[in-house]
Amino acid sequence: MSINKSLSDGLKVILLFDVSTPLLTVSEISKRLKYTKSKTYRLVRTLIQHGFLRQDNGTSRYALGLNVLCSGLLARQQLSLVAIARSFMRELSLLTKETTLITAVNGAKGIVLERIESEEPIRCSVFQAGATIPLHCGASSKILMAYLPEEEWDQIIAKEGLKRFSPNTITNKNKLKAHLREIRRRGYALSDQEADRDVRAVAAPIFNGVGEIMAGLSVAGPVYRISKRRLNELSKLVLDYSQKISAQLGYFVERRKEYSRSNQEDRDKKEGKKISPGL
Repeated sequence: MSINKSLSDGLKVILLFDVSTPLLTVSEISKRLKYTKSKTYRLVRTLIQHGFLRQDNGTSRYALGLNVLCSGLLARQQLSLVAIARSFMRELSLLTKETTLITAVNGAKGIVLERIESEEPIRCSVFQAGATIPLHCGASSKILMAYLPEEEWDQIIAKEGLKRFSPNTITNKNKLKAHLREIRRRGYALSDQEADRDVRAVAAPIFNGVGEIMAGLSVAGPVYRISKRRLNELSKLVLDYSQKISAQLGYFVERRKEYSRSNQEDRDKKEGKKISPGL
């Protein structure tokens, strides 16, 4: 309870700052929140240590730190993504008559940013917006993990494990890595009842303006409507719409090639390989 109380008190300090009050002293924070000066000072020092506050040069006043800016930019980017993607998701859902999802990486897990539900009377009960999801199974998750740097795969597996959700869930680390490389090679992910029984899905990556993976777009539906043959047909549509969303975010193919080559060169340098020009 004391940790939760301290966290709550710290957040109240951060929320005091706005456009009209960008700078505050310890005394001003203490007075507004009715905290003792000693408690306020401890909170301020902790927030500075974690980059959420900074001391204004040469004064006794404090302002929001760079970590607040970074968090705000990330939130703004994701909100912009959802706003851009929503109309494409609706159109894709109407075309396929299935549920569409936008997912993104959130630490060692994924998160559902938006969901447009199928208008069919029988729908699959896939995750709602805001739900966290494991990254190792299901098309909407695997597409995210596949495009992360490979060195992050082991970190995610070590932290989250490879829990089995169905007989089709991949729980072998080496098999999963090979599968993720195959997803990256072909450009989309398929799921046949891996995370949810009786649900098949296909997902494709959404890239930002510098060619980095930003999110995944997926279509999911019940197996009786999505045969394995139809799953492959849907992949073309999902790829097409993921590219449309990526284009709205400033992505184009040549930029992705440049980014991929740069990443490969960085990996080669770490491994001590000679980099050949033109490869």
